[in-house]
Amino acid sequence: MGARADRVKVIEQAEKFVRGGRLREAIAEYEKLALADTQDVGTLNIIGDLHIRVGQNDRAVHFFLKVADEYERRGLYSQALAICKKIHKLFPDHADYALKLADLYAQQGFVAEAKALYGTVAGRFAGEGQAAEAVAIYEKTVKLDREDHEARRALAGLYRALGNVDAALEQLNGSADVRVEKGQLEAAEDVLREALAVRPGDVRTLVGLVEVFKKQGRTGKAVELLEGELAASPDNVQLLNILGNIHFEAGDTKKAEDIFTRIVTGHPLNVNARIKLGRIQILKDKLDQAYELFEPLINNLVKKHRDEKAIGLLGLILESQKPHLPALERLALIYRSNKEVKKLEVVDRAILDELRKIGDKERMIGVYNELTELRPDDADLAQEARSLRQELGLAVEEVRDETTGLSEKDREAIKEVMDQADMYLQQGLVRIARRLLENLRFRYPEDPQIVRKIAVLDEVRTHIDEDEIRRRVEKTSQLEAQARERAAEKKAAERKTPEKRAAPEPPPAEAGPAPGPVPEEEAPARPPAPQPPAEPKPAAARPEDGRRRPAGPFRDDILEGEKVSTADIFAETDIVPFIGEEPAERRYYDLGAAAADELRWIAAARSRQLRGESSPYERDLTGIVADFRKDLRTRGGAEDADTHYQLGLAFLGQGLITEAVEELTQAGDDPKLAVESYTLISQCFRYKRDFDEASKWLKTALAETKAGTEPYFALLFELADIAQAAGDRDGAAGLFRQVADWNPGFRNVAARLEELAGPAKG
Repeated sequence: MGARADRVKVIEQAEKFVRGGRLREAIAEYEKLALADTQDVGTLNIIGDLHIRVGQNDRAVHFFLKVADEYERRGLYSQALAICKKIHKLFPDHADYALKLADLYAQQGFVAEAKALYGTVAGRFAGEGQAAEAVAIYEKTVKLDREDHEARRALAGLYRALGNVDAALEQLNGSADVRVEKGQLEAAEDVLREALAVRPGDVRTLVGLVEVFKKQGRTGKAVELLEGELAASPDNVQLLNILGNIHFEAGDTKKAEDIFTRIVTGHPLNVNARIKLGRIQILKDKLDQAYELFEPLINNLVKKHRDEKAIGLLGLILESQKPHLPALERLALIYRSNKEVKKLEVVDRAILDELRKIGDKERMIGVYNELTELRPDDADLAQEARSLRQELGLAVEEVRDETTGLSEKDREAIKEVMDQADMYLQQGLVRIARRLLENLRFRYPEDPQIVRKIAVLDEVRTHIDEDEIRRRVEKTSQLEAQARERAAEKKAAERKTPEKRAAPEPPPAEAGPAPGPVPEEEAPARPPAPQPPAEPKPAAARPEDGRRRPAGPFRDDILEGEKVSTADIFAETDIVPFIGEEPAERRYYDLGAAAADELRWIAAARSRQLRGESSPYERDLTGIVADFRKDLRTRGGAEDADTHYQLGLAFLGQGLITEAVEELTQAGDDPKLAVESYTLISQCFRYKRDFDEASKWLKTALAETKAGTEPYFALLFELADIAQAAGDRDGAAGLFRQVADWNPGFRNVAARLEELAGPAKG
């Protein structure tokens, strides 16, 4: 009550001063109220008006701005606008006050009023040589009204004055785009010619001008323009594509074909040229040539999971009058991968028709096998397959068994691995999928479905972006967990209802898993066949736990120069799923580890590329070593760590483990390469089933890694995996638990802990 009474008293005194013409005393009284309540817009407005009456306009604006800001804060924009008008009237040449009013006009939708003020202020800045300030205001104008061509032209001139030709062209081309949208083609042409004067030969401008000519029906003028530009720049792919498109649309396929062929010759992966050239081949009934042109694009689209576009390209071929067997088979592969059963059935029947026409009865058997799988109750289909088998002299009971002569266990193993390979392919991990399939073909070399799948992979690129791999792995982490959960449930069920099985033959002493072939994309020239492991000689000096390796030369007698495949090296890890004697034990997907392997391969490949080296699998190992040594002599220096690392990778790829370990050991002396080198050495010893040595090298890598980071826990996970492989369940569980405490969703750590909590395997 007291405060209110005081306020009333102050107001009465202030009003008394106003009536008496004592305005300064009145201002002093009102300012008492303003100090007590800084958000009292009524009082602040009165104070501003009184300052105007005593000729203190600057002080008036001070209070009016407070009022305007408070109105804006409350969302009372109309009131704020009225106050800003009052300020602008007091100081019409003040840029800041004018811009504040213009911004409020724009906010309230008074476009014309806002543009007028923006233009006035921008023009004043431009006239005073303040180009940057003028640019900022004209940009507001264009954003407010993209059809303000005068503002765009003025903005383009200012950008040129500032040396920003790209921005100037953007405004001129933008103005032309708007005029084209409005049907103002002549005006658009004038603006585009102005842009060409700014930068002759600008591709975007030329494209715009060509479009104007086409809309005007002046195709000849467009061709003349493009040919003139190409005379000066004959390898401009974008202009060539535009010219080719014009000829194609005009029906002049001969000229179009010449141009698109020219593009594809110099730029094999140009999408527009390949598609247009393929369509021309279709028009000429040259479907094989069209498919050859489309195939790289289809492979790339499938890799990126854009199957609908891949199907669209195949559809261009299949819509022609002549059926095309390769296109049908590729379409079947896509439907098979996506498990689109009904569509696959339709395509398979079309494939049967084409195979029947060419008399390829052996291939027909494979298609019949798939169809009978899709339609097991179709008696007519089964009879057709049976008749064909009888005709070919094959056993009738093998009608629905593509893997002739295989046991049920074999068929299950093949299906399991094929599904797993498909899963990796869906994630873009092509190399790993291929390794799985190559290992499978090593065991079942005559199986047609394996051969077909590998044949498709021959056309698929193996390198994808690291970030994309990581994103895909993250997206499929749930799938991974579910797969492991299903595996665990299956094992639990098997333990509850054990079946009587014949005791397996004991494996030969010291025998490792069956070696798989090195993937062809990594080793076109297949290395010598793996030799059986020799008896190991006394181990070399080993690094102590958590420390760098001891000084001194690496002993050559650790692994005795054995030659093994890359698949063998990683056979005992989850990095490369490997089909050994017990395929059921590998029926889970570790995408995290798979992606890690892929990322390591990419990193190694990039390192080689930076050095200007081709893949070590593309050349003879002797040549690689010679090149490295030659490079060292050229540089006149000692062998650096990177060279040792690259040699280690090369030896590893060729299966020369002893040499690989020696080189990687020396590479590890460089702190930058220590962790990678020691990790690879650890994997080599793990292959030898020397878990103690593998563990010590991994601990050495761990000591070089910052604790608490993701790489640290990734190594800890690998260390736990080694402990489990060595039979140290408690030690493995403790390490896995550390990883789970950091990130319970990391790879498959939860499933690994659950596995260790159960009974030990027999």
